[in-house]
Amino acid sequence: MNDEAQRGINGEPSAESADHVLHKETISDLLTLNLGIGDALQLLDSPASDHRYGAKLIGFLNKAGIIVSHPRQDTTLLPVKDGHSFLVRGFSGRTTYEFIADVLAVSHIPYPVLHLSFPNRIECATLRGAPRIKPNLAGWIEEKDPASASVKIPMIVVDISTSGARVHAKRHFGKIGDEVSVACRMPIDDEEHIFSISAVIRNLYNETLTEQHGGVDVVTYGLEFIQPEGNVRMALQSFIYMTMATD
Repeated sequence: MNDEAQRGINGEPSAESADHVLHKETISDLLTLNLGIGDALQLLDSPASDHRYGAKLIGFLNKAGIIVSHPRQDTTLLPVKDGHSFLVRGFSGRTTYEFIADVLAVSHIPYPVLHLSFPNRIECATLRGAPRIKPNLAGWIEEKDPASASVKIPMIVVDISTSGARVHAKRHFGKIGDEVSVACRMPIDDEEHIFSISAVIRNLYNETLTEQHGGVDVVTYGLEFIQPEGNVRMALQSFIYMTMATD
């Protein structure tokens, strides 16, 4: 384990602001984090490193080892040698976590992965709310009432988390409590994916944007996602964390 990576566990500030942290603890069992296959991870050589590499969780054997996808540098696989130490960061729900792991083996068959050591300690921080980013994604929103004609209203996602989103639309659409379908284009793994999810309108209000954002009148909607699971949850989680990692 290199000294630079170790400082990430010994008190260096994490990527999360202390104002948003509700509780911190140290654990030794990944099972308590309820991780999912395909969860987005961030690999760093040290907490202060400008080089942050995206990876995905392939699987793990508790107390034994972890398998992650081989990170890439631009379009090529990152050169990694056995014994190299990474500071690994990720999040699950409202919990961010980080730990040190050594590379036990680099495998390219049948696909490129890294076999990492199981951490002795995992630093966790429970956030006051789900991690939220401001991506300004173009998309559309439509009502899910089968009695209504399907009308797609263009909108911009101004911030998003795994639990909901705030969007700007050019006109009113629906009322508080209505169920809607939200769709937008998300860049994931250098490809654009259509992300679609059901949501409930929790609040809405008229707003005039600042001159910096065009000075136009919009309707702002606060949306709560309806139980994103499976591939939808993984895609959303991956997009949010990868965006956080590159900011």
